[in-house]
Amino acid sequence: MKSLVMPAPGELELVERPEPEMQPGCAKIRMEYCGICGSDLTAYKGVNPTVRYPIDGIGHEGIGVIEEIGENDRGLKVGDRVAMEPYIPCRKCHMCAVGRFNNCADIHVAGVHTKGVMSGHIVFPVDLLYRVPDGLDPLDAALTEPLTIGLHAAARAEVKAGEYCLVSGAGPIGLLAALGVKSKGATPILLDVVQERLDFARSCGIEHTVLGGDDLPERLKAITGGLLPQAMLECTGSPAVIGAMTEYVCHGARIALVGWPKGPVTVNTVRCIQKELDLKPSRNSNAQFPTALKLIAEGKIPTRKIITRVVRAEEAKQTMLDMMAHPGDYMKVVVRLDHMED
Repeated sequence: MKSLVMPAPGELELVERPEPEMQPGCAKIRMEYCGICGSDLTAYKGVNPTVRYPIDGIGHEGIGVIEEIGENDRGLKVGDRVAMEPYIPCRKCHMCAVGRFNNCADIHVAGVHTKGVMSGHIVFPVDLLYRVPDGLDPLDAALTEPLTIGLHAAARAEVKAGEYCLVSGAGPIGLLAALGVKSKGATPILLDVVQERLDFARSCGIEHTVLGGDDLPERLKAITGGLLPQAMLECTGSPAVIGAMTEYVCHGARIALVGWPKGPVTVNTVRCIQKELDLKPSRNSNAQFPTALKLIAEGKIPTRKIITRVVRAEEAKQTMLDMMAHPGDYMKVVVRLDHMED
């Protein structure tokens, strides 16, 4: 079979690999699709501090069909299409003991710390597989994992129906996070510095969008009736946004930190104390895959608008280079993997 491997920064190769052998507690899966994540791009550029090279089979946003599986308590069988939760926990640490598997002290994320899913076949733990609803196209299901990131952030920020929630960053994660907020009955307000991305978000059903600027708090007050948002999902990692975010939310607000900064950033702790804000870093996702699959299956996520392009594995490297050179031309790119046995 073929596999997309990243031996080192700046290197991406489509190579022949033997099919993986079955392991206890796992299923063998024939892969169909995997999305390209921003972390894949930063891994290629060599600026992702979490990556462990070489990456044998990049990617962590996988969808595939079970070809071999043993007895299991999840009701999964051969022929089932599944989404893969890529955060493989140790199941031994204090975080795993309380169910916070996404924050495992020895976590191995597929395509980051261990083998990824952009291969013809993979062997993956059964307890991290989620059956795709009948009738849901696997291409649409390929947005499941990135959607869970926004849903987890909304859970961390305790977003409630009837509230306003500011989401900073109108890229794939921010847009999906805003749609996740909307699914909870809250009103998202999407912030970005690129008007074209905000226009695109509006076409996807996000009513309130704001362009960055010095008068942003006043414009947010105009939308929220003078209160400012009760929650915020920070999806950019931008030092400028993080430095000013305390002025974008009301007293007692909850802020989930999703975006990865390139280095340490400054947070106005004086304003955090004055407004008694809750800052909650949000890592990966936890228990969100069933909700994400349900939202996509119900048509509440405009997947075909968000997926900018579908490419074959041999086109992945050039596509990633173009994504880095012309980010404004892309929202979400998905790689086809159903030909990786050719």
